[in-house]
Amino acid sequence: LATPGGAVRQTLWRITAKRAILAAGATERHIPFADNDRPGVMLAGAMRAYANRWATAPGTAAPVAIFTNNDDGHRTASDLIARGVPVAAVIDARAGAQAQGEYRLMAGAQVVGTKGRLGLHSVSVETPAGPETLSVGALGVAGGWNPNVHLASHHRGRPVWDADKLAFVPGAGGPEGLIAAGACAGQGSTAEALADGLRAAGEALAQLGLSAPTVPLPQAGTRQDNTAPIWHVPGKRRAWVDFQNDVTVKDIALAHKENMRPVEHLKRWTTLGMATDQGKTANVTALAVMAELTGKSIPETGTTIFRPPYTCVSLGALGGGDTGAHFRPRRLTPTHHWAKENSATFVEVGPWMRAQYFTRPGETHWRQSVDREVLAVRAGVGLCDVTTLGKVDVQGADAGVFLDRLYANAMASLKVGMVRYGLMLREDGIAYDDGTCARLAEDHYVVTTTTANAGPVYRNMEFARQCLWPELDVQLISTTDAWAQIAVAGPKSRDLLTRLVDDFDLSNEAFPFMACAPLTICGGLRARLFRISFSGELAYELAVPARYGHALMARLMEAGADLGATPYGTEALGVLRIEKGHAAGAELNGQTTGQMLGLGRMVSKKKDAIGNVMSRREGLAAETRILVGLQPVDASAVVVPGSHLFEQGAPRNLDHDQGWITSACYSPHVGSSIGLGFLRNGAERMGEVITAANPLQGSEVALRVVPSHFVDPEGGRLRD
Repeated sequence: LATPGGAVRQTLWRITAKRAILAAGATERHIPFADNDRPGVMLAGAMRAYANRWATAPGTAAPVAIFTNNDDGHRTASDLIARGVPVAAVIDARAGAQAQGEYRLMAGAQVVGTKGRLGLHSVSVETPAGPETLSVGALGVAGGWNPNVHLASHHRGRPVWDADKLAFVPGAGGPEGLIAAGACAGQGSTAEALADGLRAAGEALAQLGLSAPTVPLPQAGTRQDNTAPIWHVPGKRRAWVDFQNDVTVKDIALAHKENMRPVEHLKRWTTLGMATDQGKTANVTALAVMAELTGKSIPETGTTIFRPPYTCVSLGALGGGDTGAHFRPRRLTPTHHWAKENSATFVEVGPWMRAQYFTRPGETHWRQSVDREVLAVRAGVGLCDVTTLGKVDVQGADAGVFLDRLYANAMASLKVGMVRYGLMLREDGIAYDDGTCARLAEDHYVVTTTTANAGPVYRNMEFARQCLWPELDVQLISTTDAWAQIAVAGPKSRDLLTRLVDDFDLSNEAFPFMACAPLTICGGLRARLFRISFSGELAYELAVPARYGHALMARLMEAGADLGATPYGTEALGVLRIEKGHAAGAELNGQTTGQMLGLGRMVSKKKDAIGNVMSRREGLAAETRILVGLQPVDASAVVVPGSHLFEQGAPRNLDHDQGWITSACYSPHVGSSIGLGFLRNGAERMGEVITAANPLQGSEVALRVVPSHFVDPEGGRLRD
């Protein structure tokens, strides 16, 4: 994760090792008592760190006090005195405690309260001789140490209770090959940690068949595990256990009364140990309090499952630094690597990386590549990976009824072995998505959607199945990833496919336009063939299981070498569809109706479907803007999508706006730039010259209104 200046703030490392040694240390825990959340109350270890690491005195100029149930609190007092910080007293809950320095020891005493408006001013102490008040500026609390077992627990490892250390230590069942050592394994003193680290290293090397050299250890301090089991100081005022989530001893007692006693219930009912804390300082104390209430032992009370991350991690770091190519996950088509090997330039299309065009030697501009690919499809045969189109498998006795209710036009009447173009509407009657619906059997349909709407269409279909019409016998599943699909388009496409299919008649009489069939290719590979055209040419779409997509593309290119088989990308695909006047995402932008798209007759009045009735409401029915073709009067001029259309000489404002341009490209077939757009009363204005205004670039172009079908308006080519 990098900052705007380029400096790395956090790096996420993913390391795979045969063996790993976990030396995560331990975290000091506190002792809850009344009003222990007042500023100035802190862990004794934090006080020691301020003094030893940063030469900073905790609190104000007033003396400090230490409240402890173990010898480690005395260590803090000694270190503070050595740095010149006055210590008012060490309040040790153990009756037999011994002083370890020049300070006042209050043995067998406990802190029972604090006072101070904006910070700690004094603490109330209950001693064997009676109550006493100490004026202090800070109070250090030392309640023992919790080994940091979290990382050892992330793969279902269960920590075990060590009664001598009064702490959980890593147990069996954790990540394979992970060896805990040092304080996180309960070996808390420096000498113990060094020795345990040497042991862990030798164990890891031995498991890998390696020998460990003998290493002399330096002399280091030791300490006794003499922590007393004092988990909280009883009292009437609130005593905080979890400072991050504001959980008190009283909250735990209330959870006990409400029967939220299992540790997972306790955690969620009180929010104890949740969020980034994950129980570092609070969990063991809370378990001890619950154990006290239930009369069980701490290990019988149980532990929760610690979740990563152990420390705060920016979501950007977990996301891999979502910048540049890593801004979002990328999906690759089955032919991606084949396309890369064949000099494809790629473009993001939703989550997919698709081949935009294929550069050939001598081509210095992308338009040269695109023009060549378009002309190759019109004259011979072209191949395009269209796997990214959404595919939904719909099966069941009521599949036809279900699809009838989703599509504006009828699907239940579709014959087996045929395909029908379909239009889906939103509930408000606006055109939502278009595609094809193929019927492979009486109870089996395959629906295709646009690439952009593959997810939303499937989601809405599933909602309709589960919530709107649960009584229908229909099941559906997205098969977008299951099938690789290659468009084979052009006048020689039938010749090419004849060389691959196994004993299947592709003649026009046996397999007409909008036919479909399951078949086999290349000696037994199961496939599906659809005779549909997005280019206006004789065309098919051949689907095979996704893992064979790469091989299918290579086989088609090999078999069609003498036919001039040419791969084409999304740019040529766009040119071909604009030349033919097909609507796509730019036209299905959430503002258009079936009538505007020239598909008004597809909205059935004989059956009900989502959006059908609303599409006929007065405001939409009165819409006169329809899809038309646009061609510049000056062949050298460029049609710019997004430009607004005006009558010549009319003011350039919204009151005189006649429509807008949705798509544009250079057409090698026409020999100029062309476009599609919505124009008011467009059907009656063929041949009229209008003006396209582009205020962003400050340009205007004179355009002639023409039919939206620039190529083969009668449709004879795709039916041959």
